[in-house]
Amino acid sequence: MKLNKNYKIFILAGESSGDYIGSCIIKGIKQYNDKIKFFGVGGDLMKNEGLSSLYNIKEFNVIGFLNTLIKLKKLRNYVNEIVKFIIKEKPKLVITIDTKGFSLALAKSLKIAFKNSDFKCPLIHFVPPTIWAYGQSRIKKWKNLHEELICLYKIEEDIFKDYDTKCIYLGNPIIEKFLNFEQSKKYHNTDVYHSKRINCLLLPGSRNSEIKYILPEFIKLIKNTNNKFRNVNWIIPTTKSQYLNVSSKINEIRSYPIEVIILEDNYEVIKDASIAIACSGTITLELVLFKIPTIAVYKTDFISAFIGRMLVNFENVILPNFLLKKNVVPFLFQEKCNYIEMEKVLINFINNLDIQNKLYKDYSKIILKNMHYLDNKSTNFTRNSGKMIINLINNYDR
Repeated sequence: MKLNKNYKIFILAGESSGDYIGSCIIKGIKQYNDKIKFFGVGGDLMKNEGLSSLYNIKEFNVIGFLNTLIKLKKLRNYVNEIVKFIIKEKPKLVITIDTKGFSLALAKSLKIAFKNSDFKCPLIHFVPPTIWAYGQSRIKKWKNLHEELICLYKIEEDIFKDYDTKCIYLGNPIIEKFLNFEQSKKYHNTDVYHSKRINCLLLPGSRNSEIKYILPEFIKLIKNTNNKFRNVNWIIPTTKSQYLNVSSKINEIRSYPIEVIILEDNYEVIKDASIAIACSGTITLELVLFKIPTIAVYKTDFISAFIGRMLVNFENVILPNFLLKKNVVPFLFQEKCNYIEMEKVLINFINNLDIQNKLYKDYSKIILKNMHYLDNKSTNFTRNSGKMIINLINNYDR
C-alpha cells in the first residue's frame, strides 16, 4: 500500500551506529511513501536519505557516567528545545534510535507535553535497553512509554517478554549490511594488502572518549611489537568525523606499516582483514559475521569503569558472545586494555590463525541462523520497519 499524503516524521539518532540504523529506517519508509519529510537529529547517512538535522550528531554522542554528568545541563536543554519543536511541527510520528538516556528523557517529556497541548503522536524506539548486559531494573522506566519497542536481536523478544514488556524483532540492519556486501562481490584487495602478510584491523571506536583512551594503547602496541610482527599491516579504520583526529595522533608511528582509512568508504577492508582488535560495540558483530578472529577492548575514565563493574554483565556485554551464549571473543576491559595484554592475545590468535578461521566461520553461520537470515526470506529490517511505521501511522489516524 502506497500513500500519497505528505507527512513529517521526527527521527533521532545520537551516534554513528544509530545513524546507519536510521538511514535504513528512512529507506524503508520511503518504499511505502516517498512524500514524507524527515527532520530531527542524525549524521551524514541519514542526511543523505533526506533528513533535515536540527543539531550536530556529535552533541548527543555521550558515553560514560562522568561525561554524561558533565553534559547533563546541555542535554536537558536539548530535550526541552526538541519537545517544543515537535509540538510546533506536529509530526505524524516520533522515532528515537538507541542513545538511551536521551531518548528516555525525550519520550517522558513528550508524554507530559502531549497532555498539556492539543497534539499527540505515536512514539517508537529502536534498540531498547540492553538489559541482558546492563541492569535489568532499567526496563521498568521504559515499560508502556512507547507505542512500539523494536529490538535488533531475535533473542530479545523473549527476554523482554519475561518482564511483561512487548518488544518486536523486524530484522537487523547490521546483518543485512553484511549480507548485501557479501552478495555484491564488489570488494577487492588494494595495494596495501598482500596475501603473505597479516592485515590487522585496529578499531578505536567512534566517540572522542573511546579514542582518547584506546588509541594510545594501539600506538604502543604497534611501536613495541613491530619487531615481533614483521609481517603485519596495521590498519586503523575510523569514521569520517574522526579521521583527522585519529590521523593526527599517529604521526609518531608513520614510519611503521600503518594506514588510517575511513571505514564507510572502504568497507571492503573488513572482508580483507586477517584479524582485528576492536572497541566494544556493534562492530564486533560485523567482524564475527565476516569470520574475522576478533579481540574486543574497552577503556574509559575511572569513575565510569568503577560504576560499570557494578552494573555490567561482562559475560553478555560483547554482542557475539551474547548471541552465541559463550565467550568466543576475548574482552580486555579497563586495566587489561593495554598493549601488553593485547599482544598476548594477538600472538595466540596469530599462532593459531587457521584454527580461529574455522571457528569464526562456524560462529558466523550460527548467528545468521539464529537471527532467521538463513531460512526466512521475510526477515528484512529495512522493508519491515517501513511497513510497520506506515501501518502505525494509518491506524493512529483512524
